[in-house]
Amino acid sequence: MKVSINSGSVNATLEVSEDACVHQVEAAGANIIGTGLSSPIALPPLHECVVPGDNVTIVVDPETPQVVDVINAVWEQFQSNSVTDLHCTLLLPPDNSGNNWKALVDVLPVSVTGQMVVDVYDPADENQRRYLASSAAGERVYLAHHIIDADLIVTIGVIGFDALFGYRGTNSGIYPAFSDVAALKAAEAMRHVELEPDAKRPLRELTDEVGWLLGTQFTVQVIPNSHGQIAQVLCGAPEEVFNEGREFATRHWKLQVEDTFELAVISIPRSLPQLGWKQFGAAVASATRLVEDGGRLAVVAELPIPDSPAFGMLRRCNEPGDLLKPLRLEPTYDAVELTQLINALQHCSVFLLSNLDDSVVEELGMLALSSEGELQRMIAAANSVAVVPSANYAWANVGV
Repeated sequence: MKVSINSGSVNATLEVSEDACVHQVEAAGANIIGTGLSSPIALPPLHECVVPGDNVTIVVDPETPQVVDVINAVWEQFQSNSVTDLHCTLLLPPDNSGNNWKALVDVLPVSVTGQMVVDVYDPADENQRRYLASSAAGERVYLAHHIIDADLIVTIGVIGFDALFGYRGTNSGIYPAFSDVAALKAAEAMRHVELEPDAKRPLRELTDEVGWLLGTQFTVQVIPNSHGQIAQVLCGAPEEVFNEGREFATRHWKLQVEDTFELAVISIPRSLPQLGWKQFGAAVASATRLVEDGGRLAVVAELPIPDSPAFGMLRRCNEPGDLLKPLRLEPTYDAVELTQLINALQHCSVFLLSNLDDSVVEELGMLALSSEGELQRMIAAANSVAVVPSANYAWANVGV
């Protein structure tokens, strides 16, 4: 059977045997965003949650599939129902690339940018945050003043598996992303890649407590499909949306297989340049569990040139495993995805079909694929094959 696997400008149409494991999550129907907004869970429609003169803060996770469409649909909800005199801020998390999410902001409709403030949060700037409260454990919680001062907070994000939260989504889009540097560093120390998503996660509990301290919010959460677009949109009260979204993600994105495979072929969705290597790392980490020790992992990915200091170290390093301890002791902002790649390289051979020069791919410890034909030959030669498009959204379990 034929399988199309795509990542931006990098595409491959592959022939796989009928006994190959091919994971697909289908796209949603038409107007799925509008349908979700008009029928929210446990809350009235969005335009009924505000009165004229309210301060509204829309907190955006840039990793959300079709994020511009979702932002536009939220704003249209206010506009089409004659909600006037709203003071609206579109709040984006820190951008470690230093580009302030320019690729996202530049494609927002003028109808959005012309009527609301677009702000990128800087956790190092004390003037941008304010004290909210102390948690039950006595931790002082600071958040962006746009969030604390809002009459209504609308969170836009994605629900799915996450090494930090178990399941990301809803309140995890607020904390720790919009807190201070200390909170961000403390959160990274809680990352547990070996834990199952449903295992107890102190950070998930803390972020939900922060959401409770903020009071009633309205959330718009996306569950992705295999092409990095929308499979489902859930809107309404955060707790109810999160519970339903977690069930949907588990049902559609949790892979349970009996045994590992000689070859896994995966992709990442087309995304903002700043997110390319982050999603690559998550995809590789998920797929590595599917590959037998010493097997092969082939990644189809459109990626930016890796120019961060950490990736520079990897490109100059003869033994990638030597970087693991320094990355753990003094983590860089991209230490997670770099660690995920190094762990994969220690487990199996990693091949990359991408837009990058072969020399760059090889400096990163991977083997460059020159064409989909070369990838097809790998598939034909393998005794067992798994194909997982947009594997960064998946969680794989092997065995009974």
